[in-house]
Amino acid sequence: MATPKSRKSAKSSHDHLFAPLNVLVVDDMPGIRRMLKQMLLLLGVNGRIGEANDGVEAWDILRDIPYDVVICDINMPRMNGLGLLRTMRANPRYETTPFLMITGEVSEDVVAVAAESEVDSYLLKPFQAAALESRLLEIIKKKLRPSGGEGMFLQAQKLKMAGQPDQALQLLEKLTKPPYKKQAKTFNLAGECLQALGDHRQAEECYNRAVEINHKYLKTYQNLAGLMEGEGRLDEARHFLEQAHALSPLNTERLFRLGQICLQTGKQEEAQGYLQQCLKNGHNFDNSHRQEAAEIYLQAGMSGEAEKLFTESLQEDPKNLQLYNRLGIALRQQQKHQEALDCYQKALKVDPKSDKIYFNLGILYFDLGEKEKSLEAFKRALKIRPNFPEALDFVKRHFLNQTSALRKIEER
Repeated sequence: MATPKSRKSAKSSHDHLFAPLNVLVVDDMPGIRRMLKQMLLLLGVNGRIGEANDGVEAWDILRDIPYDVVICDINMPRMNGLGLLRTMRANPRYETTPFLMITGEVSEDVVAVAAESEVDSYLLKPFQAAALESRLLEIIKKKLRPSGGEGMFLQAQKLKMAGQPDQALQLLEKLTKPPYKKQAKTFNLAGECLQALGDHRQAEECYNRAVEINHKYLKTYQNLAGLMEGEGRLDEARHFLEQAHALSPLNTERLFRLGQICLQTGKQEEAQGYLQQCLKNGHNFDNSHRQEAAEIYLQAGMSGEAEKLFTESLQEDPKNLQLYNRLGIALRQQQKHQEALDCYQKALKVDPKSDKIYFNLGILYFDLGEKEKSLEAFKRALKIRPNFPEALDFVKRHFLNQTSALRKIEER
């Protein structure tokens, strides 16, 4: 990596733009962070220059302290640059914050997935201070000091986020007429506003217009898929998601969503393919979505993957009976009977009066051919909840001496 050179002329010419900036530098290599900080100082940045080791640490900082610009490496542990970019764009506070991505290579797939999350520019390693200056100047002028048309678009975005889609539409209508050039993002945002107002027909028309202008505008395919899914038009939703996937195959969230839709439409084999690719591409489910994801993998017949996700969730919430219950099912489906038994016994230590755990324990013992233990587990489940329909039905269907078995249960 080249060392920063003195840029006195650049500092004086752009000082009015760079001086007030607060910049967050995100890179897992301390040497790169130090070098970027030196370059920023040479370019005349007098504001706060923060540092973060990865995307997780950066987001912890950003939630508490606002920054005007983020300069971030793409490859980092825990949360990489793309993950941080998506997290920021999903938050109204940072939806339009200038984001400069640092990368060692710019492949088509990486460019596509970054563009989808609305990265502002790239800085290719190795770089000099002049390259950093050029990229910063480009994105600052565009985002912080936008032209008339771009300023109107950004204002429309803010109005939509503020819950005023009707006012946003008034600005967007002006942008569809001369002297402004018709852009896909204008019609896409108009579609989002119309959808927020409940006018799905006109929203769909705007989205289609956006695709006509730019058939590679990924955000519109995502919006069309969401609109179709909301209306129960799942085959069409899948079609638009697959179009987006063809343009940006590294988006793991979309792969997971495709898997969900395939399951909903009865296409289990296709669902397994998408869900497997999602994990292969390195998708990490956060704590709030991991259990839901585990259920999807279990539903798809991918019990090994479900086991892993349920286990990770239990590490975060070790007293969650539902997680023990579902993990036990995933283990049983893999014929891991002893591990399932251990799982249910741990659950009963958390709550010795869980009818559902005893029910599943009864099924496990039945699968192992231990009918006496199975019946005993069902008796305990029914003692806790006498009107447990699934337990009563199982006993009636699977035990030969049904009358005697049920009488024994009732006597208890």
